[in-house]
Amino acid sequence: MRLVFSNADEETIDRYRDLLPRAAASWAARRPGAPVSRRALGAVAGYKLGEAVCGGDGLVARWTPADVRELLGHWVPTREALPATDSRAVPGALRTWWAFLVERGWLDPRSAPVTDFEQALLDAAPHHASPPAGVACCETDPAARGGTAGVAASVGGGAEPAPPAAAPRRGLGFAAVAAAVRRGRDAPLPASPPTVRGRHGRSLPPAALPTARELADAVAAAPVCAGRPGDRPRPAPDDALERWWSRFTGVRRSAAGRLLGAEPTACGPEQEPAADALIAAVLTALSLGRERGAAASLAPRMAAHLFGSPVAAPPATGAAAVEPSASAAGIIAAAHPLLDELAELGALVRVPDPVSGAQRHAVLTPLGWWLWFALLTCGGVRPITRAELMAEDAEVLIDRAAGGDPFGERELRQWIEARGPAAALPDLVEVYRRSDDCVHRTLVKTVTSSYALQARAGYESLRTDPAFGGRARSWLFDAGFAKHTALHPQDHLDPLLDGLAASLRTGTYGRTEAETEGGGDALCGVSEQRLPAVFDTAAASGHPEAPFVLRWFSRHHPDLRIRAAARSALARHRARARPRR
Repeated sequence: MRLVFSNADEETIDRYRDLLPRAAASWAARRPGAPVSRRALGAVAGYKLGEAVCGGDGLVARWTPADVRELLGHWVPTREALPATDSRAVPGALRTWWAFLVERGWLDPRSAPVTDFEQALLDAAPHHASPPAGVACCETDPAARGGTAGVAASVGGGAEPAPPAAAPRRGLGFAAVAAAVRRGRDAPLPASPPTVRGRHGRSLPPAALPTARELADAVAAAPVCAGRPGDRPRPAPDDALERWWSRFTGVRRSAAGRLLGAEPTACGPEQEPAADALIAAVLTALSLGRERGAAASLAPRMAAHLFGSPVAAPPATGAAAVEPSASAAGIIAAAHPLLDELAELGALVRVPDPVSGAQRHAVLTPLGWWLWFALLTCGGVRPITRAELMAEDAEVLIDRAAGGDPFGERELRQWIEARGPAAALPDLVEVYRRSDDCVHRTLVKTVTSSYALQARAGYESLRTDPAFGGRARSWLFDAGFAKHTALHPQDHLDPLLDGLAASLRTGTYGRTEAETEGGGDALCGVSEQRLPAVFDTAAASGHPEAPFVLRWFSRHHPDLRIRAAARSALARHRARARPRR
């Protein structure tokens, strides 16, 4: 089962919105006790799958007390149109989901202790009864409690209302940050939002943040503080921080004035959130290119596209509000001077284009990455940091690499090297064994082939696995560690159909390896001349992707003969699947 969806597309989210609660309900139905509400399980899984800036973070096996509070306090009352009976069953469904994860060995070890979950349940839905004395909610037999009368109390009745769409944001709190820098602390960062707010923050580039000392040095070295060489001695750290913050406040008010058509002197703190949104959008446009940044001429247009979206702080409300859709030209005009102002603040530098060497690119500095992270975090979107990403689990890196980000596979390989291939490869093989997602499986198969010696032991241990043995033997054969006689007749079929389905789902089928930067037909590993034979074998297989593959080729392939072969195979597959009378 796939457990990470932070970077998943909406089609994938929709498939698993149905698959996850169905799997948990099927598991619970085989256990003693009252049945579990399928709709309540759907609300639990739907919350964790989340939306861009609402709901969970896409990590369906990682739970914290904040998730419990958000699910019961906001998600169920505002996002799920559940009948009263199903709403009252959500706490029991939540316990069932945890138990389902625990029995399968899937509950993320980063999750909070079970006692913290129970306390969060009591706090969020104080009228529902506790589980039976001495029984933990995540034992292997908690499903019987999923529908008991004790947990059938109202969830939404006493829930606090959902926060307004344009809730006031906290300020940067730079004075506290400056004090932290002066005291030499290592984390001069705004606090995370108190509740989980969607999966978008985990799909953004990882922020490489400076330490407190590095941040203080970067502020002191910024042009606005250091000046030109020989002008005057570099100011003391406290003076540099104050000078930088004073200049940053001026930049915010100037940007607000350009956005709102007012003089900067007329713009006060109430107009600064709109400027923060624009600054965050410009910094986001540069962050998307990582160390390459973005062309200086294109960055304002990219910022105009991002302005008002989840990657920028929300504009202010009332008289200071800005309608991004109605003033794209104005946003672009307001963003252009920001590049020079941010360069003066030391948040970006201009470098030659890495390809042509002609057009100038704007690239974030460590100070710029910190400012971007701070603005987004205070706006309610918490990007993952570089250090956090490198400490993450294998499937999180696989999810990023499979999500279409051109830097995702590089981040995965950096994670492997940072953790060490000997420690990282077994975790990747385990994702391959557990996941039911063809894109994830195919990506792991490809990446582990690059570390064949380190991955060999993991595959060897799974040669006789009832569900995974065929894929393990196929990988070992392709890597040169097994002879052809060690293969079973259909061992190559499952990974072949995985790759074919992955290339179709990612839109890379038929594209060359150069066009897809290492993907393309390398994913599916089958020539078009062999497709009719593959269709015949797929029609008789129980591979879950076989209907999708046959249906796609029967409708979309340009060759009439291949379409006909796929239609014929699909008809045979449906005839096999049709129950006999």
